[in-house]
Amino acid sequence: MKAAYFITGTDTGAGKTLVTAALLRSFIKKGLKIGAMKVIETGCLNKDGILLPSDGMFLRDMAEMNDSVDLITPLKFETPLSPLVAARIENKEVEIEKIFKAFEILQKKYDYLLVEGVGGLMVPLAKEKKKKSNYYFVRDLIKDMELSVILVTKPILGTINHTLLTVEALKNKKIPIKGFIINFNEPPKNDIAEKTNPDVLKELLDIPCLGIMPYINDLNKDTIGETALKTLNLEPLISS
Repeated sequence: MKAAYFITGTDTGAGKTLVTAALLRSFIKKGLKIGAMKVIETGCLNKDGILLPSDGMFLRDMAEMNDSVDLITPLKFETPLSPLVAARIENKEVEIEKIFKAFEILQKKYDYLLVEGVGGLMVPLAKEKKKKSNYYFVRDLIKDMELSVILVTKPILGTINHTLLTVEALKNKKIPIKGFIINFNEPPKNDIAEKTNPDVLKELLDIPCLGIMPYINDLNKDTIGETALKTLNLEPLISS
């Protein structure tokens, strides 16, 4: 494997899945062999007792993978809450080891692998059994997977605070950051915050901006891929 990256966001709704799909399509358009994971998905559709992860299935389609959904999304919950809470409500365990096993299988198959998280860095995944007061967060998973991060943020009001806090939390754990992507996850309002925030983030952060993803209404493979190729800088990711 040449490289694997963990896609995280400043918060829920930053557009991690769309940005992951955009990166997948742009890699594929460059003729590169790339796969994807959505390590944990909550809010899955329960169809006759089988949980269907919409994000995981979307990424599998975008990456043109023939792998099992159970590999792409090894942990699935029906309740649309943090994994820690969803697991408690559903009387299940959050089996983190399943993520590592699936990752090990997929990283042997693909030259590049994009691993999408759930929510933001401090979303609780589980309570550690051996330590009464310790909890396992998305940030801990990234650290244990030994992956560099691609951070997805938004251009809207409040993004400066959220983005800087997320970067600080990553640096505190000595997690390498490959860059950040500003994603218009909603139709642009063209307000002063959207107009100024991208340049301010570039000024304040000492990590590369990999691009600004415009709002995409037509979520098909060609549109997503062509938009990504025009707006995202893939070289730092491919040359690793």
